[in-house]
Amino acid sequence: MSSDFTFGQLRAFVAVATELSFRRAAEKLHTTQPPLSRQIKALEETVGTRLFDRGTRRVALTAAGQAFLPEAQRLLTNADVARRAVTEAVTGERGVVRVGYIEPAAYDLLPRVLPKFREKHPKIDLELHEMHSSDAVRRLRGRDIEVALLRPPVDQTGLRLEIVYADRLVAVVPEHHPVAGRTIALAELADEQFVSFTANQGTGVHTAALQACASSGFSPTIAHLASSTPMLMSLVAAGQGVGLIPEPFRIAPRPGVGFATIIDPEARSHVAIAWREDESRAAYRTLRDLTRDTAARSATPAEPQ
Repeated sequence: MSSDFTFGQLRAFVAVATELSFRRAAEKLHTTQPPLSRQIKALEETVGTRLFDRGTRRVALTAAGQAFLPEAQRLLTNADVARRAVTEAVTGERGVVRVGYIEPAAYDLLPRVLPKFREKHPKIDLELHEMHSSDAVRRLRGRDIEVALLRPPVDQTGLRLEIVYADRLVAVVPEHHPVAGRTIALAELADEQFVSFTANQGTGVHTAALQACASSGFSPTIAHLASSTPMLMSLVAAGQGVGLIPEPFRIAPRPGVGFATIIDPEARSHVAIAWREDESRAAYRTLRDLTRDTAARSATPAEPQ
């Protein structure tokens, strides 16, 4: 017995087996009886036994045919599933999308976006990787991730980038500082020493903080640099200065620090979604649109671009 039967032969067999009529099976398959009979004969030669008893008035499955029918149906179903999987992978409706994101996005935005994305793309799994913006750019170019939520400015060579929302900047100060718990104008901190982020880890926030201070009429005195938000908060708690950080970090305070809300409209840091120029799957557009639309319902959506 050979194993080289075709899916066409299987479809012919299942049609005849379910209709128990060569005429009706041929009509169902939009063919004629002679080629259908040849398909069945070839299949029987392949499996080495008759699958049908052919009478003058009726067609019946043999015992071998009865045993073969559910397996043939299973093979055809699996083939259809495999075909759809390939089509969905090519069109971007199935697979894995690896997403890089900055830490603040995990506090508020992603928990609101991810369930909506799954509703629209149930066959796509999202792999989430927390990273700094500079790492996200590098990993996008290296094809380690497909899309990223990051803070500009970044080198956009080979990438598409769209600003989708902005985080307000808040002042983080020692817990007994006079402005702790207050709403202030940024200019009230003009005489303070500042703790800021190192250029390679917090370029977006650092740039936004400098621009906000400039808009308030002063250039901050930067006394210390921190490579992470926890380090910045620790330095502030130790009395080494004050800092400006994105508002989502307020939900994860460190002992010894307080916060002051800043009323200046310029005191905010934009967040963008970025992907490679050669990526075109619909899932990326959905993630971008959901991120933008969800952020637009928050207090600090991005300005129209």
